[in-house]
Amino acid sequence: MKKIIKTVAALSLVGVLAACSNTQAEVAEDSEKSAEVEAKTVNVAVEAGAKPLSFEDDNGELTGYEVEVLQEIDEIVEEYDFNLEAVEGDSVQIGLDAGKYALIGGGLYKTPEREEKYLFPEEINGVSLINIYVSEDDTSITSLDDLVGKNVVPSSPNGGIYNLLTTYNQEHPDTQITVNTAEGASLADRFLAVDSGEYDAIVLPNNLGFDEIKETLNLKVKAVEEPVKINPTYFVLGKDQTDLKEKLDEALVELKEEGKLSELSIKWYGEDTFTYYEE
Repeated sequence: MKKIIKTVAALSLVGVLAACSNTQAEVAEDSEKSAEVEAKTVNVAVEAGAKPLSFEDDNGELTGYEVEVLQEIDEIVEEYDFNLEAVEGDSVQIGLDAGKYALIGGGLYKTPEREEKYLFPEEINGVSLINIYVSEDDTSITSLDDLVGKNVVPSSPNGGIYNLLTTYNQEHPDTQITVNTAEGASLADRFLAVDSGEYDAIVLPNNLGFDEIKETLNLKVKAVEEPVKINPTYFVLGKDQTDLKEKLDEALVELKEEGKLSELSIKWYGEDTFTYYEE
């Protein structure tokens, strides 16, 4: 009789353990589902028509270097879902100021003014090379020093290129680059001005779609071999997005270590621009 009682007790215990196991599995499954449901949706803005950083392809799909980096980050970061939007020009930072966007792209550099207003990740998202573009048969210009006495395409008075050239003049009081300013001219028109010989050179970042403009307009223009400045670029967040910043940094480290950032750089810029920053 005791043996029967022990057997029944043992069977009961197995049943209890099985029930507990099933309950734990259900709880784990519910927790996973809950985690998926609780992912926070945040609005993310990139610039529209900023090929190769961010633009719509022939099928109307948003793509580009920063778009694909953000999509990779979205896959890694489980706590957030990115609602990615393409926004015109200055509306990107205006939207960040207003709290409409938690995170923005745009090939942005770190500056004291921006650091005061926004939150920057520790990790960069890319590397922007500032190049001098000249006629393909011009061998006289290879550096900023060679722009002294040359006719340089005007730059925006509020832009980074203007600051680069005026800083050069401050540091070289005896050899000045003639710096003219203008607004409104398209990138295509400015490259055409070099192609036609109206200007000797233009200074611009490499992430503005020069290759496509050159091919479309059949330009005889080239970038000189060495960039004149190397700028790391960042995604920028609202000051209150400290948790998102932490997750963003973790994802960027993972993408860098996996070689994904270099892979995307080669895809969109034709070279691994990260090698310049590491050097």
